[in-house]
Parts: sequence; structure tokens; C-alpha cells
Amino acid sequence: MLPAVSGVSILYHMDWPHTDPDGRPVIFTERDPRPRPDEMLPTLRGKAVRLEPLQEKHIDALCEIGFDPGITRFMTTAMETREDMARYVGSALAARTAGKAIPFVTILQAAGAADRVVGTTRFLEIDRGNRRMEIGATWLGKQWQRSRVNTEAKYLMLRHAFEELKSIRIELKTDSLNVRSRAAILRIGALQEGVFRNHVITEQGRIRHSVYFSIVAGDWPAVKARLEAMLER
Repeated sequence: MLPAVSGVSILYHMDWPHTDPDGRPVIFTERDPRPRPDEMLPTLRGKAVRLEPLQEKHIDALCEIGFDPGITRFMTTAMETREDMARYVGSALAARTAGKAIPFVTILQAAGAADRVVGTTRFLEIDRGNRRMEIGATWLGKQWQRSRVNTEAKYLMLRHAFEELKSIRIELKTDSLNVRSRAAILRIGALQEGVFRNHVITEQGRIRHSVYFSIVAGDWPAVKARLEAMLER
């Protein structure tokens, strides 16, 4: 047995080669489905950011910041009215009930100031048996974009995924036209894997190509160090 990688025990097996023809390691690990049903409502706490389970009570606060065209431009669903936001939140909560998503509201916390809802994000496309999931459906109010808020939120989620839930793979994807999002994902250390052409038809009828990225368990120590250095600046 090799040393654990981010809490995941990595094994070689005598009946298999150590690498595939492209040099990727052939490894084995325990088959322990995660997250468990009792792990679907975590609260993740950082210095400036707290991620709490998304609830219906957050709809109005999200409406206050979520209708800016700069935020909604690349969404696949319409987001113009409170009804749109209620539908968006309701879909996330239904996915959580089904065990397919862990949605959060992003809260800015500061000493001496009231907590403020500044956005939302989630784990989605959860595959418990293969211990992989996606981080996505992420957006922030315009005032908090390009700040430490998104960096710290990603750090909290990745740390929780790899160190608590023992995930072996985290996926991220974005619209091929969303240059800022693509750059931000690369900036945290994710690997671009490819483009899914004609992947989604948006509510406006646009055919979207989706760019896929990943971070796997073996990447996490380097990605963690990178994010911690970014947060210390």
C-alpha cells in the first residue's frame, strides 16, 4: 500500500501494471460510497466565507444580487424574476433530496458586521459509488466577483470533498464562451480535459459547448498549497 493521498488509500495490485500505456497510474482504492445520507447538509466555515445549506428562506436575498445580466448571461435557465429564482432554488433542493446535489448559499462573514448572502454554489452530479462529483452552479453578486470570496469557497469545497468525503475526482465545467470562468478554473490548478460540443441547449435556444476540467485526489496536495498561497496574499 502506498501512503494515503488526501485521505484516499491508493493501492497497486500485483495482477495489473503500475501504469497504462500513457503513463497514468493503475491504482485501486476502497469501495466506500460517499457522501452518505447523513453528509448532505454540511456547513463549511472559512475566514471570510461560510457555506451553509441552501434553503427557501434565502430566495429573497439571492434575488437582491442575482439578476444582473453580467451574472445571468451564461446561465442555462432564465433568471429575471423572483419566480425564476424560486424555481432555481427549488430545483437545487429537489436534487439534494434525491441525493444528487449539495447546494450552498455563500455568506460573507466579517467581525462586527452582519452576515450577508453574496451568492450560491453546489456539489452536483454526485456519483456516490465512484466517489466523484462536480462543483458548479456557482455565481456571486457583481460586487464580490474577482475577490477572495470565490477562491475561499472553492478551497472549502475542495478540502471537504477530498479530505472529508474521500472523493477521488472533482469535475468543473463552464460555457466555452465564458472566458473569465475558464481562466478562474485554470487559476486554481484544475486540468482542462476537453470540450463537449453541442452539449446544452440554453433556455434562450443557444447551443452551448461545455469545457470540462478536473481535479483528482492525487492533484489535491498541490492544488491545496496553491489555494492557500492565494488566500494568504
